Amino acid sequence: MKVLLFGGGFDPPHRGHRALLQAALKTLEPGRAILIPSWLSPTKERHGAPPAERLALARLLAKDLPGRACADGFELRRRRRTYTYEVLRHYRRAFPGAELWFLLGSDSLGALPSWRRPEELARSCGWVAGARPGAPAAAPAGFRTLQLPGRFPDVSSTELRARLYLGRGWRRLLDAPVAAFIERRGLYGLAARRDLERTLSPERYRHTLAVASLAAELARRHGLDPAAAALAGLLHDSGRRFDPAGMARYARARRLPVPSREETLRRAPLLAHAYIGADLARRRFGVSDPSVLAAIASHTLGRPKMTPLERLLYVADLSAEGRSFAAAARIRRLARRDLDAALREALAVKAAFARSRGGWLHPMTERVRRWAAGL
Repeated sequence: MKVLLFGGGFDPPHRGHRALLQAALKTLEPGRAILIPSWLSPTKERHGAPPAERLALARLLAKDLPGRACADGFELRRRRRTYTYEVLRHYRRAFPGAELWFLLGSDSLGALPSWRRPEELARSCGWVAGARPGAPAAAPAGFRTLQLPGRFPDVSSTELRARLYLGRGWRRLLDAPVAAFIERRGLYGLAARRDLERTLSPERYRHTLAVASLAAELARRHGLDPAAAALAGLLHDSGRRFDPAGMARYARARRLPVPSREETLRRAPLLAHAYIGADLARRRFGVSDPSVLAAIASHTLGRPKMTPLERLLYVADLSAEGRSFAAAARIRRLARRDLDAALREALAVKAAFARSRGGWLHPMTERVRRWAAGL
């Protein structure tokens, strides 16, 4: 009996996955086809949806496919990063004597010799690949491979998550049952967007969506993760649900790491909303990505040694569509070419605005300006 294995994040499973799986089922005619959602991919640090939800989504994808397709939580039960050689060992024990095939895209096929224990991978199963645009399916030496006929949709799970966080252009990339499950469970920012629309003012909510959109655009332009950028943009002002007095109470109660906390809460409590937003992102909206949390926390004051995502969100917040001051459009145009130059300009504009209003300059302001001058 042939057993087809299809591993991946399935975060979420999309029509590209379905097309690849359907072609493999038709070509190989396996007795079993098993989708195996990863706990953590060897190349990724985290997923956008919890493990149990991704397993449920994979089961929806497998449902009604020709052949005996199912989804198995083998990797999820182990609750740790699992390498492909370990997956193959498990299913060789589960199906003794079976002919194992592992399904993957052509972009991964050429990388097989760099995976853990390539010699074991080469002798453990056959490898069936579907061609993706721009990714030639060169068969590595020593691996038994089968090329599926035709070409397959170039759907990026990262880009799909970005679209979900932005709330546009995602439905056509998903099967209807998968889309309905995501909506029902509020995954990939859908519940967060409903929450923000309810708790923020209409103007603040429009600004939130504009920042998320610009953040995703800038991430694509500068080689960063558009899904992480969109999520950070979506949640960056979630702390604005409180008035300034409420922000001060929250920051004190949660002992948030607001720089010069007591002076800040006394003189400019509104600055605390960034740190409140990061706390809400983690506790209320389930965000575990430290890069996203750091970007949210630093989008008002900044900090020395800001990561590229932090710089991006700081600039996107200041220059998103809808900002009425004259420098916003100029900074937005600059950010598309040079993110660090845009950051320096944004820092200067924000400090000049505070001075013009006779406002208090936070001690962090000069520290960040000096650091950014060296970028």
